[in-house]
Amino acid sequence: MALDDITKLIDAGKEKDYLTYNEVNDLIPHDVHSPEDLDDLLTTIGTQGIDVLEGQPKLPSWALKRKFGEEVEPGEDIALHLPPVALEQTNDPVRIYLREMGVVPLLTREGEVDIAKRIERGQLRVLKALSRSPIVIRQIVAIGEDLKRGVRSIKEIVVFDEEEITEKVMQNRVKDTTCRIDELEKHYKKASHLAGRLPTIPAKEKAREYSRCRCGVGREIVRI
Repeated sequence: MALDDITKLIDAGKEKDYLTYNEVNDLIPHDVHSPEDLDDLLTTIGTQGIDVLEGQPKLPSWALKRKFGEEVEPGEDIALHLPPVALEQTNDPVRIYLREMGVVPLLTREGEVDIAKRIERGQLRVLKALSRSPIVIRQIVAIGEDLKRGVRSIKEIVVFDEEEITEKVMQNRVKDTTCRIDELEKHYKKASHLAGRLPTIPAKEKAREYSRCRCGVGREIVRI
């Protein structure tokens, strides 16, 4: 979006603290087409304290008289007859977009917390699903071997804060990570071995033993 066009739009709104849909349409930059562009533009307008209205607002009498240089008397009001704003259907994308925005309720604090919890639960489900995938486990074991041989750097695997990156810290993290991967591999091998022996394991012990190994595999992946 051209900065000059946006500045012109904001200046027009600041003169009267609001803009109408028609004014936005007339002054909107030509390169604004997508909903994302419109959203960015309207956010910019809103941060300047400018409202976008369906039509001209009804002004109180004191504002009208002040506007036309007349004396204002206390308690006096004047009816302002403005042409009704057309509410018929329109193909104007800006007006449609702004109307739809007004229909969508804003999130409450409780709603934000609920969404955050749902996101966290979703992330945990993804992590659990990945931790049970043999492909993921084999890839992690291969990464551990690369770390031991020095083929890969720990900085490719672990996210560090800039201030904590020292040679000693990285050496300790390599040791800790490879130990956890070794533990993961041990659980995985045992689980694979049990999977091959499932037909011969007594029914009462089958689910418990195999589940214990699978939980150990998942636990080590989460720790890594």
